[in-house]
Amino acid sequence: MWINLSNQRKEPLYEQIIQQVKQQIIQGELVEEQELPSIRMLAKESNTSVITVRRAYAELEREGYICTKQGKGCFVTSRPKEELRHNSEEEFLKEVDELLLKGQRLGFTMCEMSTMIDATIKTKGEDKQ
Repeated sequence: MWINLSNQRKEPLYEQIIQQVKQQIIQGELVEEQELPSIRMLAKESNTSVITVRRAYAELEREGYICTKQGKGCFVTSRPKEELRHNSEEEFLKEVDELLLKGQRLGFTMCEMSTMIDATIKTKGEDKQ
């Protein structure tokens, strides 16, 4: 498992851990029943606090991505990847709704927002080529 945290990002460190673990599970980099690093080990490796990692693991467990086996550690759940992907899509669409509402409050039309989003996607796509 690879976690890359940055204090320069807007999201708190625990949210960065959550998002990166989710992504690795959905992409199959972390597989069912795979043991995750201990809270202390991940805190040391990512140069963050035990409290930050504990909070991230607790949220991942609450959302069903990982489970804790008493005395053994934390493991990726055996939930189907399709279900986890569906949950991620719902989370993404919720954020899209919030973004569209914010755009409307700022006075943008749906057409203007669509144009801005398309331009951003095009720019991001060119960055990856």
